[in-house]
Amino acid sequence: MTRWLTAVVLTLGVFAATPAVAAAAGPSYDVPRGFTRCSHAVAWHGFFKWASERHTTCTATKRFMRTYAARVDGSTMPRRVAGYTCRIRYWRDAEDNIYASRHVCTRGDVTIRFYGMV
Repeated sequence: MTRWLTAVVLTLGVFAATPAVAAAAGPSYDVPRGFTRCSHAVAWHGFFKWASERHTTCTATKRFMRTYAARVDGSTMPRRVAGYTCRIRYWRDAEDNIYASRHVCTRGDVTIRFYGMV
């Protein structure tokens, strides 16, 4: 009985700690409801990846990501490309260097989401 109780308490402790660990771990590469995963859409030698789209195609998503990558100027990520407006979320390491970004670009009802990661 004691072993069983110990196992239950440890299991509950792991489940309770998981959200905090996941939140601290950095970006989550999710595909929201209503979006389609575009696993083959990559650009900039694989820097931009983990794409998903809503109300377009994966081929158009891949094309947009390549257009977006061509517009990157040094370390500056563009906010407007090919008629899309992009919101960018950055993740930083302990030394305040950016190591990942999530880009959500919209034009009308079309949305393209992708991540950049070094």
